[in-house]
Amino acid sequence: MRAAPRRGTGAVLAAAFTLATAASAVLALLPGGAAAAGAVQAALWVAVVAALVARAVRGPGGRRVWAAFAVGTGVLVLARLRLYTATGSAVVDPAALDRHGPLVLVTLAGYAAFYAGQVALLRDHFRRLRDPWLDGALGVVLLAAVCSALFLEPLQRATGTGAAASAAAVGRPSLDVLVAVLALTACALVGRRVDRRLALVAAALSVLTLADVTDLVRLAGAASPAGATHRLSVAVDVARLAAGALLVAASRQPAPVVARRRSLRGWPVLMAPLAVLPGSVALLLVDQHRELPTAAVVLAFAAVGGVTLKVVLVFAELLRLLDSHREAVTDELTGLANRRGLLQRLERTTGQGAGLLLVDLDRFKDVNDTFGHHRGDDLLRAVAARLTARLPDGALLARLGGDEFALLLPGAGAGRARRTADAFLTALTEPFELGGLTVHLGASIGVTASTGAAGGDALPGGDVELLRQADTAMYVAKRTGGGVAVYDEAVDRASRERLVLLEELRAGIAAGQLVAHYQPQLEVRTGRVVGVEALVRWQHPRRGLLLPAVFLDLAEERGLTGPLTEAVLRQAVAEAVRWHRAGRPLRIAVNLATGSLLDPGLAGFVQRVVAEAGLDPAALLLEITETTLMRDPERSRRTVAELLAVGAGVSIDDYGTGYSSLAYLRDLPAAELKLDRTFTARVAHDERSAAIVAGTADLAHSLGMRLLAEGVEDATTLHRLRELGVDETQGYHHARPMPAAELLAWLERHAPRSLPSVVLQG
Repeated sequence: MRAAPRRGTGAVLAAAFTLATAASAVLALLPGGAAAAGAVQAALWVAVVAALVARAVRGPGGRRVWAAFAVGTGVLVLARLRLYTATGSAVVDPAALDRHGPLVLVTLAGYAAFYAGQVALLRDHFRRLRDPWLDGALGVVLLAAVCSALFLEPLQRATGTGAAASAAAVGRPSLDVLVAVLALTACALVGRRVDRRLALVAAALSVLTLADVTDLVRLAGAASPAGATHRLSVAVDVARLAAGALLVAASRQPAPVVARRRSLRGWPVLMAPLAVLPGSVALLLVDQHRELPTAAVVLAFAAVGGVTLKVVLVFAELLRLLDSHREAVTDELTGLANRRGLLQRLERTTGQGAGLLLVDLDRFKDVNDTFGHHRGDDLLRAVAARLTARLPDGALLARLGGDEFALLLPGAGAGRARRTADAFLTALTEPFELGGLTVHLGASIGVTASTGAAGGDALPGGDVELLRQADTAMYVAKRTGGGVAVYDEAVDRASRERLVLLEELRAGIAAGQLVAHYQPQLEVRTGRVVGVEALVRWQHPRRGLLLPAVFLDLAEERGLTGPLTEAVLRQAVAEAVRWHRAGRPLRIAVNLATGSLLDPGLAGFVQRVVAEAGLDPAALLLEITETTLMRDPERSRRTVAELLAVGAGVSIDDYGTGYSSLAYLRDLPAAELKLDRTFTARVAHDERSAAIVAGTADLAHSLGMRLLAEGVEDATTLHRLRELGVDETQGYHHARPMPAAELLAWLERHAPRSLPSVVLQG
C-alpha cells in the first residue's frame, strides 16, 4: 500500500532536482548570474548528501554502503564549496587551483569512501572478498605512477601550476577511472543476478569520470575561446549533479534477495595483480629508454612489490585451503579417507563403473565396552593398517565412522568386488594383538557394483545410490550372521516396499482403515453359536482388503501393535453391543498383541472401553499366546490377574505350540484353552494327535476350563473332536471370517436364537 506514494514522491523530487539543475545552468550562463547559480548548485549538493545520509540512517539494509557514499560525496562537495567561497567563482582556474592545491589533494581521500561503499555492495553477493583494500591500493599506486610519468609535467607546463595543484587536477579523474572500472567490473561479476544499485552506481561514477576528465581538459587550456571554456565548465557542473542524482537513485533501490552468496574464485581474485603488473613493468621498460620522473619509477616499483605481496597472500591462502581440504576428506583416527572423501571420489567415478564394499566390524562394541575406547581406537587403526596392506591398485579405503569402512574399486565389476570382499573377510577373521590381548573380530560386508553408462547400467542415483545399495547389502549380511552379501535388487525392492507399507500402516491405523471380521465359534454338543473371534483386516486404499499375514509381523516389529489392538478392541466391543440389541448376545474374543501384556495400562484401558460401550466384561474374552506369556512371565501374570479383576475372560491361544504350557496352566486361571490348528488338522487320521487332544480336553476340564479347537475344515474332523471331548470349535467348516454386517444374516440362516443370556450392563 505504501509503494505507490513512495514512487510518486520520488518522481516529484527527481523532477524538482532536474528543474533546479537546469535553472542553475541557465543562471550560470547569464551575465551576473554566477553567484545565484553557485548558490543553487550548493543547495543541490547539500540535498544529495542529505539524501544519502538519510538512506544510511534509515537502514539497516545497506547502512554501511550509503554511509560510505555519503562521506565520499560530502568530502568532495566540501572541497568544491571551499574553492567557491575562496575564489567567489564557480569556475576553477589554474591560479585558484595552484593557491588551494594541497586542500584539493587532501580531499581526494573521499574516493576511499567510494571504494568502501562498492566493496560493501559486493559483499551482498559474495561470501568473501580477498584483500580488497590491497587491490585498491595497487590500483591507486599504478595510477599515480602513470600520472607522474605521463601527465604531471605536461600539465604543469600548460597551466603554470605547482606539483600539488597538478597532482590534484590529475588525481581526481584518475581516481574516477579507478572506481568506475570497479563498479563496471562488479556488474560483470554479479552477472545475471541483477542488482540495480550496482548498475546505477556504475552509471553515476561513469558520468562523474566523464565530467572530471572534461574539466581536466578545460583546465589544461585545450578548450577555447573563453566563452567555450565557460560553457564547458557549466556542462561539467551539470554532469556532476547528474552523477549525484544517480547515486541518490541507487540508494533508493531495494537490495536484491540473494539466496546464497557465492565464493569469488578464479581470475577475479587475481584481477588487480593481472592489471597492475603489466602496467608497472611497462613503465619500468619505458624508463630504460626514456628517463621518467623519479616519483613514477618509485611508484612503479612499489606497485610491483604490492603485486608480489598479493601473490604471496593468495598462495598462502591456497596452501591453507589445500590443507583444509585434506583435513576435510581425511579420517583423523586412521588417516584413511572419510565419508566426504569417499563421496568426492565416487563423484569422479560416476559413469565409469565401480565396485563398492561396505564393511561393518562384528563384535567391535564388545571390545569398546570391555577394554575401553582407547583400545577400540587401537583396534580401528590396526584394522585400517591390515586392510590397507591388501588394497588393490587404484582402490580407495575409507572409514565412514564408528566401526564402518568402505572400499571403492574403480572399474571393478561385481565378480572382482566379491573376490575382494572375501579376501577382506579372511583378513578380518584373523586375530588382532592389542597390548598383549588377542581379539577376534568378524565382519559383515555388503557388495555392489555399477558398470557405468558405457555398459548400459548407470545408476539413476549416481554415487549416493551406489552407497545405499552397499549399505543395504551389508545389513542383509548382518541379519544373516555376518559374512559377505551381494546387493540383490529384488530383496532391496521388497525391503523398500515393506518400509512403504509400514508408513501406510501407521497412517491407516490413524485413518481408521483397520476393520474387524468375525468368525463364529460353536458349541460342539448343541451346535449353538456361543461367540465370535474378531480378526483384524486392513482395508488398504490401493491394494484392497489385506489379511493379517501381510502386515501383522510388520506392526509387531515396529511397535504398532498397541494402536492396532486398541482399534480392533473398540470395534469388537461396539459390535458386540449392537448384536445384543439385535437379540444376539455373543461372546467376543479379541487377540492381544505380543507386547500388550507388558503394558501396565492394559487392564485400565479394557475397563474403560467396555464401560464406555456398556458391555458386560464377562462377554469379552482376551486371547493371549504362550509366546506372549514367555516374554516376561512375572509381568504377564500380573497383567492377567488385573484383567480377571476387571471381569474379562482369558484364553490361552495356540495351545500346544510352546514349551511351558503346563507351568502357565498351573499359575494362570484362564477360562479357555484354544487348541492350535496343527493338532486339529491331523486329529481325524493321526492317533497320536488324537491322544494329545483327548488328554488336553481332560486336563482343561480338570482345571475348570473349556477346550476350543480352531481350524475345523470338515465334518469328519468335527465328529472326531466331539468324540475326544472338545467343547467348542471354529473353522471354515462352520463359516469364514466375515464383516459385522454379514454376521447377523449368517446367524439368521444357520443358528437358532436360543442363546446364553447376558452381555450388556444396565
